[in-house]
Amino acid sequence: MLALHRSAIAGFTLGMSQQEDEADLVAIEQVYLRAGGEFLVGFINDKLVAMGGFKRLSDTSAQLRRMRIERELQGRGYGAQLLRELERIALQSGIRTFCLDTARRCPLTLEFYLKHGYQETGRGLYGDVETVKFCKTLDKRVMEEPRIHTNKFISP
Repeated sequence: MLALHRSAIAGFTLGMSQQEDEADLVAIEQVYLRAGGEFLVGFINDKLVAMGGFKRLSDTSAQLRRMRIERELQGRGYGAQLLRELERIALQSGIRTFCLDTARRCPLTLEFYLKHGYQETGRGLYGDVETVKFCKTLDKRVMEEPRIHTNKFISP
């Protein structure tokens, strides 16, 4: 997971230590699962190629985090499938609002979230990285989308 995450942030100057940035990724169970969130991983031929999760913020809201797709597989629908599955799980657990921050200098990522119904709600910083904030109100339409086979994260 760390390798997939690190490849996604290559070229960014975060303004924080690697340990600070990756703290949630080395404590998935505590940060995501025990707090009422979720974290999914996707494999192709035993190779980790996708991951993403959400952190519950309240009874009805959550923050989408760590959406990563192997670079050479981007643009093939894996991100959309993973996002839909996370939205579906969130809705089933009572989440009605999904929010996220993503790097401003990644236009394809910004376009991805807009395409999937997210609305820009502001700007911010993650360390030294300028971010764009997005939110989406989840509704029953996410339940009507085709399901994918996913692997829930299992703590080592």
